[in-house]
Amino acid sequence: MDEMVSNVEEQRLICRPYQYQLEEIAIRKNTIIHLPTGSGKTFIAAQLIKRFRHELQKPWGQGGKRIFFLVNNIPLVEQQQKVIEYLCPVKGVGAYSSENKVDYWDKNKWDEELTIYQVIVMTSQIMVDMLTHGYIKIENISLIIFDECHHAIDDHPMRMVMKHFETCPLKLQPRVLGLTSTLLNANVTINKVAESLRDLETTFHATIATVNELGEVLKYSTNPNELLQIYKTPVLTKAALEAIQILTELQNIVIDIKLPSFNGDNILQLKRGQQDITNDPKKIVKAVKNMIVSMILYINEMGVYGGAIGILAHIIVLERLKRKSLTKEEELMYTFTISQSIQARAILLKSMENERGYGKIINHSSEKIVQLLNILKEYNPDMFNKSGVLLKINKSRKPLSCIIFTQQRFTAKILFNLLKDAKELNPEEFGYLKGDFLVGFNINPFKDTREQYYLRKTSQRALLKFSKNELNCIISTSVIEEGVDVPQCSLIVRYDQPLEYRSYIQSKGRARCSESNYIILVNDANKEKFQAQYRNFQKIEQHIQGVLVGKTEDRASPTEQELQDLYEDDIPPYFTEHGNRLSSVSAISLINRYCSILPHDQFTVITPMWIQEKVTNNHNQILRKITIIMPIECPVKEKIEGTPMLNLKSAKRSAALNACIRLHQEGELDPVTLLPRSHGLVEFDSNDIKECFPNWQWDDNENEGVRDLPKAGTKKRMRKHKKMFPSSLKGPGNLEINQHNFYLHVIKVIATFPEPNDSRERALYKLLQRPEGYGLLTPKPLPKLCDFPLFLTVGEVSTTIQVNYAVVPINKTLLDLIKQFHFFIFDQVLAIAKQFLVYDGTENCMFVVPLTPDNGYDIDWGVMQQYTEVPPIGPPSFTERRSLNVTRDNYKYSIVTPWYRSSILPDRYIVSDVLEYMTPQSQFETETYDTYENYYRNKYNLEILGPKDQPMLEVRNITSRMNCLLPRAPTIKSFTEKQQKLISAAQGDDKPKGFLEVFIPEYCIKYEFPGVFWYKAMMLPSIVHRVSLLLIANELRAEIAEETKYGLKILPKGENWLPIELDLEIAINSLRSHTEEPTPINTVDRINNPNGEPETQPSDKLMKKDLYELQMRKIDQQYPWNEKLEPLDIERHLSSVTVMDIECYDEFVSAPLQETTNTDTANRTQSSPRRAATAILPPPPKFNDKIAVLSRTPTGRGPELRDILAALTTIKSHDTFNLERAETLGDSFLKFSASLYLFHKFPKANEGQLTNIKSRLIGNKNLYYAGARVKLGGRMKIEQFSPRSDFMVPGFFAPEKIQTLIESEQIRPTFLIGMQFSQSEALSGSLSDESWESVISRYTNCDASEKEPNGEVQNSMQCYVRAQAVSDKSVADCVEALVGTYLLSGGILGAVKVLEWFRILPPQENFEQFLHKVVPTVITQGRANQQDINFLLNYYTSDVEEILNYKFKDPSHLLEAMSHPTYIRNRFTRSYERLEFLGDAIIDFLITAHIFENSRRLKPGELTDLRSALVNNVTFASYVVKLNLHKYLCSQLNPVLDNAIMNFVRHQEQRDHQIIEDVLYLIDEEESRIAEYVEVPKVLSDIFESLVGAIFLDSGGNLETVWSVIYRIMWKEIENFSNCIPQQPVKVLYERVHACAVFGKSKLTESDIPKVIIPVTVSKKGSRYTVYGMGSNQSQAKRAAAKLALKLLDT
Repeated sequence: MDEMVSNVEEQRLICRPYQYQLEEIAIRKNTIIHLPTGSGKTFIAAQLIKRFRHELQKPWGQGGKRIFFLVNNIPLVEQQQKVIEYLCPVKGVGAYSSENKVDYWDKNKWDEELTIYQVIVMTSQIMVDMLTHGYIKIENISLIIFDECHHAIDDHPMRMVMKHFETCPLKLQPRVLGLTSTLLNANVTINKVAESLRDLETTFHATIATVNELGEVLKYSTNPNELLQIYKTPVLTKAALEAIQILTELQNIVIDIKLPSFNGDNILQLKRGQQDITNDPKKIVKAVKNMIVSMILYINEMGVYGGAIGILAHIIVLERLKRKSLTKEEELMYTFTISQSIQARAILLKSMENERGYGKIINHSSEKIVQLLNILKEYNPDMFNKSGVLLKINKSRKPLSCIIFTQQRFTAKILFNLLKDAKELNPEEFGYLKGDFLVGFNINPFKDTREQYYLRKTSQRALLKFSKNELNCIISTSVIEEGVDVPQCSLIVRYDQPLEYRSYIQSKGRARCSESNYIILVNDANKEKFQAQYRNFQKIEQHIQGVLVGKTEDRASPTEQELQDLYEDDIPPYFTEHGNRLSSVSAISLINRYCSILPHDQFTVITPMWIQEKVTNNHNQILRKITIIMPIECPVKEKIEGTPMLNLKSAKRSAALNACIRLHQEGELDPVTLLPRSHGLVEFDSNDIKECFPNWQWDDNENEGVRDLPKAGTKKRMRKHKKMFPSSLKGPGNLEINQHNFYLHVIKVIATFPEPNDSRERALYKLLQRPEGYGLLTPKPLPKLCDFPLFLTVGEVSTTIQVNYAVVPINKTLLDLIKQFHFFIFDQVLAIAKQFLVYDGTENCMFVVPLTPDNGYDIDWGVMQQYTEVPPIGPPSFTERRSLNVTRDNYKYSIVTPWYRSSILPDRYIVSDVLEYMTPQSQFETETYDTYENYYRNKYNLEILGPKDQPMLEVRNITSRMNCLLPRAPTIKSFTEKQQKLISAAQGDDKPKGFLEVFIPEYCIKYEFPGVFWYKAMMLPSIVHRVSLLLIANELRAEIAEETKYGLKILPKGENWLPIELDLEIAINSLRSHTEEPTPINTVDRINNPNGEPETQPSDKLMKKDLYELQMRKIDQQYPWNEKLEPLDIERHLSSVTVMDIECYDEFVSAPLQETTNTDTANRTQSSPRRAATAILPPPPKFNDKIAVLSRTPTGRGPELRDILAALTTIKSHDTFNLERAETLGDSFLKFSASLYLFHKFPKANEGQLTNIKSRLIGNKNLYYAGARVKLGGRMKIEQFSPRSDFMVPGFFAPEKIQTLIESEQIRPTFLIGMQFSQSEALSGSLSDESWESVISRYTNCDASEKEPNGEVQNSMQCYVRAQAVSDKSVADCVEALVGTYLLSGGILGAVKVLEWFRILPPQENFEQFLHKVVPTVITQGRANQQDINFLLNYYTSDVEEILNYKFKDPSHLLEAMSHPTYIRNRFTRSYERLEFLGDAIIDFLITAHIFENSRRLKPGELTDLRSALVNNVTFASYVVKLNLHKYLCSQLNPVLDNAIMNFVRHQEQRDHQIIEDVLYLIDEEESRIAEYVEVPKVLSDIFESLVGAIFLDSGGNLETVWSVIYRIMWKEIENFSNCIPQQPVKVLYERVHACAVFGKSKLTESDIPKVIIPVTVSKKGSRYTVYGMGSNQSQAKRAAAKLALKLLDT
């Protein structure tokens, strides 16, 4: 490439005269430029691109056109792209080949590319596809350049491109430029040359142009010294003759072999004369025969030494083919052939066993090989630099830069290994030789294993080394005869003589070096024949020059008739109403492409069935007629016949075209593009699909055009939701005129612990027993609420709200008094009211009032009037200190604070007793100080001014934190001492119980506010918080009850809600959140990289690397596998290869590059499998095959209030309950109900479409929309209760004007921080003008007003502006939790009601009808009887029924469940995919419900882990092989799949079919896109799921019946795993600290059914390796990645 660019750079400086002349001709008309290799054809094309540049300037889609540069092979794409980029001032040059996976691109993707790039370089087949599928029209093209255009004969893609000109008016057709150095693509006689040239001109609607004088171009083009090197046919040795005899006999035996047809009559009953040619076994026999012929040829041609290498090369190929045998007979044929070949090779080796060294090669090689070695010898620097040495070939004494051209791929490989041996054995003469070989490769986008990519990589590396002089000899097939840029070679050797004119011209063109040699090795026996052919080549070359040179202007353009002949085909193309042109040539590939997108596993390829029959026409000609039968998953069930044709090729094309037309009519091909509709493609804009999504915001473009905005439905997408307040708390405002009735609710707290012995604790207990307390005053009556616990430092108390205790008329004066006291409590007593809060009075009006016992309870108006302020902390006056009077009566149970301590939040203490026996002179509790007086004097510099005998105070600290919702850490034994201290500090209990504080009264401030009210006020924030949420939960419950008619709106008298109970495990996790950091991840490999240095080298070192090394690294980076995983290249090490090397090589190259890999399939034999009904263990003594939730009905009062509250409480809120368990159950039911709904609603949709619709239906985005519609985001508890940071005083908010400012300007509520308003403003609710001006000034001039970005809202201080920030994912989780809650209460119908209330299931669909809906079958429709079905089931129906212990009423369900996608014999039903889709959801729901009911002791995380261990492909597959159900699968024979199944069967048999932890770590097919990693074929789990789906439908939707079958199979693992939950792979991987596992960022595949891919990188033996896990969601993909990493670490 560098050389080409340098040549181009030279041309940019000097434009050759003939190039300018040809450019002007090409500007005027379509032209084929004919110039010798190296004469600058590409430069002329570049100049023409510049001349047409003006047509590219308009944007694509708005009148702008594009230029296409079409090449014949993949290597030329990148090469020509770089040249055009270098030469042409255009906006972008795109380069595309099949490697770019463009076959899967749609029009939108191509439009994106064409918008970016003005010039497109691509292989010509891509251009054909783009035109066929309507991605581009001919009139949108400005210029088409065809490189090496002589290939455009017959059905070549270049010719097919030109046929698309037929429908384009002449004036809209693009300019055409062809480039060629040979013009002819095949051998022709001289008198046919003119006709061939005319055909080429007609194809391209062009005339040929070349130079006026040959001398103008000769000095720039190739003109090597041509030599014919004659060699004699070798005389065969006795050993050679003996080996040839063995191989000849082997050939005769192989020819007579008749392999069985593996797609034969047992698939479909064929008529007499019909033959299945889908997979012709004769081709296999012929291929083996040809290999044997090839072995004989190499012995004859190369001699014994080369012949032995040749046999070995073929043995390796045979070994690889043997591994993929489709039948036992085929495998036996390979085995016999290998055995005989080894015997023949042994004879050859034995004849050479007495010789050593280089002489062994010379003495046992043919003269042809010896001559080749002698030619190469002359290029040894030691020889050509030695004076006096006569050189016959290398007369110019130049160093070697050589290409040896061979006809066959095997020849190149054999010569490479032979020269490699010569170099090792004779380094003196051949040590200078540095060689490699190149062979062609073809990347098929629909069957892209690594093999072709690996061949390409080795070719790329070899070419790069050759261009950098790292190699001096390349042995190659015709792959580099043309186009590919190689260095200026000094020697070209045609090991095999050129068979055609094109090959002669092109290979000679590689000899670009001055004084280069072009040598053709010719057999003496064929000397005269070849010389005649050789002279003919030269005459044709001269004839063409004579016809064309100087006569460009005389060439006439093709006539209309000639062009019309071009467009005429034996099989007329198919034109669609949209103008697409589909030719019969493209039809077969389109059929194969369609089949490739049908559902299949990694081990299977889906193909149609091709049936041939011979018919006779009216002229007694025998014609071939082809009939196609499409695969089982295709909706076209009838046979498709083609037109009878004279040859098989045309007959197949005719049938394929008719099949494409039929598929187009059926809607399987896109009506506009003719492309197969993706297996999972769903038209979400269609009305029937839209009906499924009544909540979906179809016009929501919120994600478009916003950079880095998290996607809707994700955890990162945080939105602001209007906070919902209970309607019962809506207030009357300020009551300016009238009075209003308020409702008093008594707060009763009852200690649930015994009276403590400790005097300090006992004092708190006594205060709790006091009748004085608080009540709540609300504008409206409250519904019944459930009791709830509170957790104080002294112990747990039960809290009851006695609602609607009394009706209290309130006027404005009383309301002002109530407001004042209410605010006093939260602002001064508790000090948790923000200074910017003001009274609102319209929402959340729940006022705290003191209560006094008075024949019940009454509001203590005196307390409210008496106490309006808590005095500030400061030293008392000297007078106050001297006159201090301390008695038990005036100090006990009062609140005190030491005034000498400086603290933002002063400590408050309850005086538990007045210690009259102690004074400041009493002995201090430690020896450090003598007395208390001495302690205070030394530590605080305080002196006692009052009485020296004043009694001491025994005190108990009151916590400064008021979150009483969680248990206190010291009460939980599972915490360590350190954890207890940390949690206690976080809870405000940091004063250790062992430290008994005693105060001197003089040094304390005593508050007048009664201690009982102060202490009980500490519980008020928690009570207000809990009551508010209970009211919100109750309103939601009542709203659902009213609309669904399930549950009571109002609880009747005499009934109470169950109390909230402590869930200790959840509480412990909530408490741990105070102390535990996230699990550390070893992001740096400290073991293999102890200094923590980056693994990649610093960039400055990279910059200093040699360009060659960088290019080699670039090549490595193009391929998605670790270079260290590459096997030994067996083709370059033939002499040392072992069977294990072949195994490893084949395993590596056979792995798919992409998600799926396809392998030919054949029919299974019908031998009866061993029955295994006894594989199901007898039931356990306690056989629990009942699931209670299945029998529940939506009657009664509905779910408990506490359960609704739990469903609204997120895990992150760290309460004693949360939604996690109910969410798990709701998630599984949602999956089941959505699957069943879609299964019945769309009976014609395939599994991929159903999966895609379901993914959206139950996806977090749709669930978010459902939750947002009913305002769940404003009802939820989403963060931990923290009174000090975010407590919202009931009835008080930020001022309305400031709320409006924050909302309109979209700034964060943190703008409120630092604002302070007076008490009068706070209580009146209105700001003064001065305060408002300060707010505006703050907004205008201060940085505090931070903008709040859309979708990234923070929750800080949102509550004060009536909002809260909730992630979309949290809303979706809440929806699932509510579904689970109603399922537990009202069974399936209860959950359905709430799903319809959410409108997740459209109410108008009446989902209940689907629960037991009968599905029509071929039997109920009268299209088949049970005998027909049993025949297709191979008469296994009763066997399967016995295994399952279930009798099918309609066996067509069983047929569908057991029909693999390859089972083309079944024309009655689909394959099992739809039933698998349904069964998967059923199993998941039933197992989740069972373990939910029977494993309540498990933590939520353990519940999820247990569910994952039981519901997965590996577990299901284990049951299938345990029951031998895999033997009843109806499919075609597929040895690759069978082998994968048998490997797993053997694995399980060795473990006696035990499903243990190591089995669960096996890799299933959905977890890896690399087949070599797959240990559990997905087809096994598919069988299990589809059978469950079949039983469900057959039993009329009876889930109890289905569960009885499932439980009978799975009970043992359910019981074992419940008692000992298997460890999850991610956890196990993290525990391997030496692996230093690091998970990467997840990505979404672009497949029909999107999958999540997650990489994980681990360390092993000093190196870092990355593997990729796949799954339907992030957690599954992460688990898969961990399993793959563990597999890597353990191998």
